[in-house]
Amino acid sequence: MAGLARLCAAALFAITVASGPVLADQNDKRLGALFEVLLNAAPGSPEAMVAQQQIWSLWLQAPTATGRILMAQGVDQMQTQDLTGAIKTFTALIELEPDFAEAWNKRATVYFLMGLYPESLADIDETLNLEPRHFGAQSGQGLVFDAMEEPEAALQSFEKALSLNPHMPQIESRAEQLRAELRARQL
Repeated sequence: MAGLARLCAAALFAITVASGPVLADQNDKRLGALFEVLLNAAPGSPEAMVAQQQIWSLWLQAPTATGRILMAQGVDQMQTQDLTGAIKTFTALIELEPDFAEAWNKRATVYFLMGLYPESLADIDETLNLEPRHFGAQSGQGLVFDAMEEPEAALQSFEKALSLNPHMPQIESRAEQLRAELRARQL
């Protein structure tokens, strides 16, 4: 019965959050409450999953209609592995809306996928300057440092990401592996 009550609460929360304005970005006022839920929700709970999904939904909403078209186009290009096209599209979006954090984050992701780590890190810095709570960018920074074989920096980024969103099991797992590797090096 308690599980059903949590599920109903999560559904009500989702309806309440979804009934707000259609346009959003990293400045949406609903994010504060969503982060509170995310930080206080039990691991694996429906509340945590809904809050995380709603945060991403708000972050993905470009401020303008043209920006929303460019975001959709860039995401589609990423999914079809047209990474060069995605870079061009996200660059155009950044030029149109330089204060839109998710545009920077998406381009950082594409740079990472292309193995362009310094470029990815630069865009992650821009993302985090615009949205310091961006756990996706923070964990992405950890992945870049991990790929660059900088375990201390990777662990620091993963720990910061987990402090923002403790509901990322793959990041927690990798952080644990890095902690163990670093402890073994000290022996």
